Amino acid sequence: MFMNHLRQVSALLLTMTLLTITACSAVPNPIEGEPTEGDEVPAIGGEISYGMTGEPVILNPILATDSPSAWVNNRVYAGLVRADENLQMQPYIAEDWEYSEDGLEWTFFLRDDVYFHDGEQLTSADVAYTFEAILHPEYTGARASLYQAIDEVQTPDEYTVRFILSEPFAPLLSNLTVGILPSHLFRDTPIAQMRELDVNLEPVGSGPYTLQEWESGQYIILQANRDFFLEGPYIEQVTVRMYGDEQVMLASLEAGEIDLLGSIPPDDVDRMMDEYPDQFTFHHLQDNGYSYIGLKQTDPILQDVRVRQALMLGIDRQGMVDNLLNGQGTVMHANIPPFSWAYNEDLNAYEHNPDAAIELLQEAGWTNVGPDGIRRNAAGERLQIQVVTSTGNRLREDTLLIAQQELIDIGVDLQPDFYEWSVLLNQYLDVAQFQAYMLGWSLGLDPDCYIYFHSSEAVNEDGNLVGYNDVEYSNSEVDELLERGRSTFDEAERAEIYGEIQKTLNEELPYLFLFSRDIVAAVSRDIRGMTMSNIGALYPEQWYVETEPAE
Repeated sequence: MFMNHLRQVSALLLTMTLLTITACSAVPNPIEGEPTEGDEVPAIGGEISYGMTGEPVILNPILATDSPSAWVNNRVYAGLVRADENLQMQPYIAEDWEYSEDGLEWTFFLRDDVYFHDGEQLTSADVAYTFEAILHPEYTGARASLYQAIDEVQTPDEYTVRFILSEPFAPLLSNLTVGILPSHLFRDTPIAQMRELDVNLEPVGSGPYTLQEWESGQYIILQANRDFFLEGPYIEQVTVRMYGDEQVMLASLEAGEIDLLGSIPPDDVDRMMDEYPDQFTFHHLQDNGYSYIGLKQTDPILQDVRVRQALMLGIDRQGMVDNLLNGQGTVMHANIPPFSWAYNEDLNAYEHNPDAAIELLQEAGWTNVGPDGIRRNAAGERLQIQVVTSTGNRLREDTLLIAQQELIDIGVDLQPDFYEWSVLLNQYLDVAQFQAYMLGWSLGLDPDCYIYFHSSEAVNEDGNLVGYNDVEYSNSEVDELLERGRSTFDEAERAEIYGEIQKTLNEELPYLFLFSRDIVAAVSRDIRGMTMSNIGALYPEQWYVETEPAE
């Protein structure tokens, strides 16, 4: 898994998968009416526009923690490997690799025709720099634990990289999708000061597209990299248009101002499919992620597990799926989606039960109800919970408003606060300063969730957030299970380990696990060559714009 708060939003936190993964779910298919490409030859040229809510924060793949940044980074940068439509890792910069029988030595053989956008050749030195920067004590990003098993990065020659591990590490290969940095632009700057470099806003990668223009809050223009090491890219220019609201973005799609929308709001899916069958191809994807409300475990109110369980019982999550998602979703009881090979079916479903919720709150000392209907404890403190989230997402707003009304019935005052994306990240999430927040995770298929729930990934002694455990969850047994889950390659053993983790998370509830959406993406029928998967559209260099109308 991985996040940004490769947080939420319809994209990636990491396009990661287990080395030994089996295909856990079928690759999603478009609805009937998808154009047949046959022997059509991709055309070079043309332009497309993509819509997203939010704006990239930093265009550095080892520092970015948001989905808008990740979307751009995945086109500007290239990693050693990348996932295919079956979510298996395939060659990218590395054309081949091998590993020792004990899993402690991994050797990657690089292509010799990969160049950064400024003309400098990408070599093993750049690969070594990228991962050594993440492992450096002064690294300020959130990915260190993804590579903590790496003891040493060796470069026997310009096109060979060898990772020496301290212990077997099952998720390693899937974590090597991260974009490789140009060491010649970073190496003279201390790692602690990496964030301050201009190259983080004017990125130089080796991917299929280069960044040409960035008008903050409005658009980003990506230009085809004609020196890209694989065939393509075919589309000459990609414009990323930024919106503060999903409905405004949908209106832009209908008006023809953008050509792709990664996720149609649930209320509009049926209408869009009825009204625009000739304009768009609609791809149905089972979201490999979930929406949740993160609960600060150190908060005086939320540190009581009885309160957290009462909140779960007080919210009608199935009703949210039925009414907000029009039935296009699944209630989540823990952190792993039901289609995963590691999913544990034996979990408490927390079906909506206000009476049971009230009983738990009374046991927790919230016995008095004030004239406003809100519970109070013996000290007279109100049972109020402040939830921060981002603006512009109607589903998230509606979810919180429904939860607010349902929790009033059990005497809880849930107060949502909405912030622009960068403000939410910089002032609340990335500094772990909140009582509660609502967002979503986009996941990979490897069940490794160390970075989210291991105690070492929370706030360190200096007050800095280390990983994505911003709720500061701490359980020594879960820590041990997470460590074991990373150290074995046996899938059956790993499934048992992650099953136990889910059971504990389901009981202790560092999050209120809400639901996983069924996503419907809309793509202009003029855009061809897309390969779809459960993590979205792959291989952007293979997309092209049709020169003649489809018959």
